[in-house]
Amino acid sequence: MKVNISGITEGTMIEVSENQTTVLIANVGGSFYAVGGVCPHMRCHLRKGTLEGVTVTCPCHGSSFDVTTGKMLSWVANMSRDLARLSRFFGWAKDIKKYEVRVEGDFLELS
Repeated sequence: MKVNISGITEGTMIEVSENQTTVLIANVGGSFYAVGGVCPHMRCHLRKGTLEGVTVTCPCHGSSFDVTTGKMLSWVANMSRDLARLSRFFGWAKDIKKYEVRVEGDFLELS
């Protein structure tokens, strides 16, 4: 997938889709990162959430992920501790996919 990055300013993110795959691209400190664009909890689009530093927070229930690694930082914000443990056990609470990126001029290539 090739994406024009000329309009993605520092501290912002966009969503791109190809072949039913949704990817979130974030510009953090002038570096570009690409991760899965939907939250594994209820499939909410992360582009509608907030980006603070390297952390994107889901707009639906507050789960957060590191855009540089795809690692889950926190699960559903108001979930009880027991339900959070069950979510991890059943695999609902999980990381999002991280894509490798390569910048070529005004374009970003994802793999």
